[in-house]
Amino acid sequence: MLKHLLRATLLLLCSNMAHAQRPLQLCYESFDETPNLPQLQIGNERIAGFHAAVVAHALQQQQLPYQLHRLPWRRCLAEASRGQMDAAIGVGWTAERAENFYFPLQQQLPDTEKRLTFVNYYIYALADSALHWDGEQITGVHYGLAAPKGYVAEHKLKQLGVLQPLDSSIGSGLALVLNNRLDGYVLPGSVAEAQLAEHPQAHKIRKIEPAFLRQDLFLAISKRSSKLDEPSREQLWQQIVISRVTLFANPPLPQVD
Repeated sequence: MLKHLLRATLLLLCSNMAHAQRPLQLCYESFDETPNLPQLQIGNERIAGFHAAVVAHALQQQQLPYQLHRLPWRRCLAEASRGQMDAAIGVGWTAERAENFYFPLQQQLPDTEKRLTFVNYYIYALADSALHWDGEQITGVHYGLAAPKGYVAEHKLKQLGVLQPLDSSIGSGLALVLNNRLDGYVLPGSVAEAQLAEHPQAHKIRKIEPAFLRQDLFLAISKRSSKLDEPSREQLWQQIVISRVTLFANPPLPQVD
């Protein structure tokens, strides 16, 4: 009897150890959605983008094996919510997302100290359009506005009653504005600047102030994944604070081919 019990205990321990050593599967935005992310050297790996580099650095410091995947954003969120991915990198908190993901919290609200980064979203419109945003209301709307599918900005446009949903890629939004099929397109400032930097008609587009949305971005961990228990999640988020400060203080040089 004791022999069988010891054998069962040993098998359980081995199983738990093997489970713990399986690499974490993490996803973030695809190359098509954010094509101009810098390539940063973190340990022996090349990581695209600062927010993913912070996560990679934190995981390496915690000695947690991992694999990163660049997926279309809606697919990334969907697979992480189902547990096919263990976590998604760069997720803005919403009450709806909190049903499927663990976020670092403080008094039931997102703990901004443990964010990866933050991003400002702006409305981009034709330079001579009547579109106006005062921080609360959008006026001068004729065709509607859009944002990339799955972004929190898209939900905000819907709440304001001005959303024109699009199924096209993130790169086509400004083209639709230029062709008078949209009044405006909402993008992170850095993404829009990269797109406009090489655009022959960039002079026809204006950025509307103030920012349409400021969003803190987090490492959101799937509630369907069992690879990280609560203490491990808290340790990882705390390490993200340290890794973010470390990389900001000593930023790795972008790598070029």
